[in-house]
Amino acid sequence: MKKIFVDIYLMFNLGDDLFLDILAKKYPNCQFTINYLGNNYDEFISHYKNVNRRKYTFLNKICQKLKVYNTITNYKNIAETHDALLFIGGSIFREEEYHHTLYEDRMKLVKEFKDRHKPIFILGANFGPFKNQEFFYDYKDLFQICDDVCFRDLYSYNLFKDLSHVRYAPDIVFQMDLKEYQNIPHKNRVGFSIIDLGHKNGLSKYNHKYIKSTVKTIELLVKSGYECYLMSFCEHEGDTKVIKRILSILSRATIKKVKIYEYKGNLKEAISLMATFKMVVAARFHANIISFLLGIGVMPVIYSEKTTNMLKDIKLDKIKIGMKNINLQYDEDIVREAFNNKTNLETIKHRAKDQFNKLDDFLGAYQVSEY
Repeated sequence: MKKIFVDIYLMFNLGDDLFLDILAKKYPNCQFTINYLGNNYDEFISHYKNVNRRKYTFLNKICQKLKVYNTITNYKNIAETHDALLFIGGSIFREEEYHHTLYEDRMKLVKEFKDRHKPIFILGANFGPFKNQEFFYDYKDLFQICDDVCFRDLYSYNLFKDLSHVRYAPDIVFQMDLKEYQNIPHKNRVGFSIIDLGHKNGLSKYNHKYIKSTVKTIELLVKSGYECYLMSFCEHEGDTKVIKRILSILSRATIKKVKIYEYKGNLKEAISLMATFKMVVAARFHANIISFLLGIGVMPVIYSEKTTNMLKDIKLDKIKIGMKNINLQYDEDIVREAFNNKTNLETIKHRAKDQFNKLDDFLGAYQVSEY
């Protein structure tokens, strides 16, 4: 049984949790160790027999504090005890203030695997946003060491396409089979995937307009007879906080038709709820994808080019509401059009499976399950 060390963002963010869910189910005969030290994900990963996390005991903490032994960055031991390294995630290559620290840590991990001639995979990511060329060239050096880099958008692919092992395939979540949700009846509901712009670099100036626009959209839909569900995909990133702010502004009459859903790690529960909607006002990247897969209408509310690029790549960019024209969120013609903004995704779903082509080759056919 192959053992893969997985570097993944885990903060009870619905999209990233789906990456882990898809990975674990696709390769039931492979053992995955996630690069996570806390115990708050133990219940989530207990549903997968082939997933565990890094061990970090009380003794490790003491040694770390006394600077006797650095368990957290002991990547030599990790590389020796695993057969491959996998980075899987979406916006994992953004230029942040802590870029140098994160980059050096990643490079150290990558080199330990490279020194032992063990493969390194990067799947499902997009590159950026970034401003400095130094950031670009740092990661070009890292990507050059890897064995396979598959981006989820053509923009990112085109930045590094001169590297022969860089590829493109649609987002990993597109390959999900959601047939079990097809028989859930649609109700007179509209979902809102809410996001905290204050949590995103350079976007806090739009926060007030976004909240005000969302309030007006909810009021419009409630007056039209719809029940509205405000969904937090990630409490850690401020979704719940913004939902509370929206609730504080809504009128008493409107709020009676508004319900809240906070994702806490139950993927099936979240998708089952979304399957009841007739349309989703989707600020979260994966709220767009899940809605398209469920065959319900989508109004993309775009805070990042990653969503624009994804919609453009799959030719579903007819409706795009950016922060500069956020008032279109409650334009009655746009709202009406959003209910019918859906399409057949069979080709995209098939192509999304290409994300795993090279990992499939490494693990061998006996490891792979149709997910």
